[in-house]
Amino acid sequence: MATATQYAVYYTTETDGGAAGYVWNRVMWDGSSTWAPPAGSAAVADPTAQYPIGSTYTAPTS
Repeated sequence: MATATQYAVYYTTETDGGAAGYVWNRVMWDGSSTWAPPAGSAAVADPTAQYPIGSTYTAPTS
């Protein structure tokens, strides 16, 4: 059984709900069960809660 980790869910593009990077939800996910963020959103592992709802996450550039 996998251990669940907190994830911050953020917008990848600007929406009526907020700017790109706006964290609008947090989920607990074990990484092995079926789950995907909704269209226009992405999730980042955030076990130390650096990105609470209402904060801004900036994805690293590669």
